[in-house]
Amino acid sequence: MPISVDSQRTRSPRRLLPLLCAMLLSAACAAPEPAPDPTPSQSARSEAPAGADLDAAGLEELGAVNVFFAHRSVGADIIEMGFPAVYQDLGVVPPTTTFRDHWLDQTEDPASKLADFDHQIRDEGLGEWADVAVMKLGYVDILADTDVEDVFDRYRSMMDALEADYPAVVFLHVTVSVTAWVPENNAAIERFNVLMRDRYAPTGRLFDLAASVSTCEDGEPDQGKTAEGAPYHRICPEYTRDGGHLNELGAKVAAEDMLRALVAAIREQR
Repeated sequence: MPISVDSQRTRSPRRLLPLLCAMLLSAACAAPEPAPDPTPSQSARSEAPAGADLDAAGLEELGAVNVFFAHRSVGADIIEMGFPAVYQDLGVVPPTTTFRDHWLDQTEDPASKLADFDHQIRDEGLGEWADVAVMKLGYVDILADTDVEDVFDRYRSMMDALEADYPAVVFLHVTVSVTAWVPENNAAIERFNVLMRDRYAPTGRLFDLAASVSTCEDGEPDQGKTAEGAPYHRICPEYTRDGGHLNELGAKVAAEDMLRALVAAIREQR
């Protein structure tokens, strides 16, 4: 396996970051293969407009709408560890009847997740119930040998059809979380996420999970390049318990950004 060539993060005093998400936001430029290089000194989060301030009032507003979140393990980390911590900090009781989640089918082909989400919306009644629907692909879905453009095209086609058929539902899009593992896999994830940002950041309906977990506590991005020079972002060591899944801090950071994005989205919809 090629040795990765890592660019070094420059430490800076810890500061508050504008958590990117104008419905889960983050902006960057996309291009077909090869994907454009993100500037090594920038984080994906730094180019995104700030989302709504997250406060108790925002969480109360969010509790008045129905939210459906389809995911797997990283999503479960956000729900099980992150959401309760954020709600507790702001003194708000987490919603129960207005929030539903679903573990997506997992196979070696990410098309199974797309089909499962489409089934949940169309056939299981979630399209009639939800005010906001969110689907998250995972790092196991985008690997070094994945046809990134094909996966994105299938995702976009499915979402376009759902948005046309369920105009009352806000569909929130999510970038794929990065890991501390294989650089070439992270580089493929980077290419996919650039396509997601280019397509959905301008709509205000993008939650840039990858930017959340790769922008470290000091405000700097954790990033590098493969031996071939392909850029990528990594999950910050302080946010993960095993290099891929979130720990309590990482789950809370991601949950804050996701909730901020959800609040911004429902306010923009009104």
